[in-house]
Amino acid sequence: MEDIYVVKRCNKIIIHGRRAGEAGHTPPDAEVWYRIADTRTDGFIGDGFDSEEDALRACHLFNARSQVLARQG
Repeated sequence: MEDIYVVKRCNKIIIHGRRAGEAGHTPPDAEVWYRIADTRTDGFIGDGFDSEEDALRACHLFNARSQVLARQG
């Protein structure tokens, strides 16, 4: 059975603000984060994860639960 939930790598840009009176500010930081995508709806589940390992662990749990429900259902 194909997995319903998959981990997607997303770009995250962090913009640093500046206070009044400051002449310059630091450039934005480019980072990544991971989200769990539902392949049936192309939607995302949850708030996202900073580490790929955490996202894969949660994705595995979601897929295991969905397979149990499909067998019961």
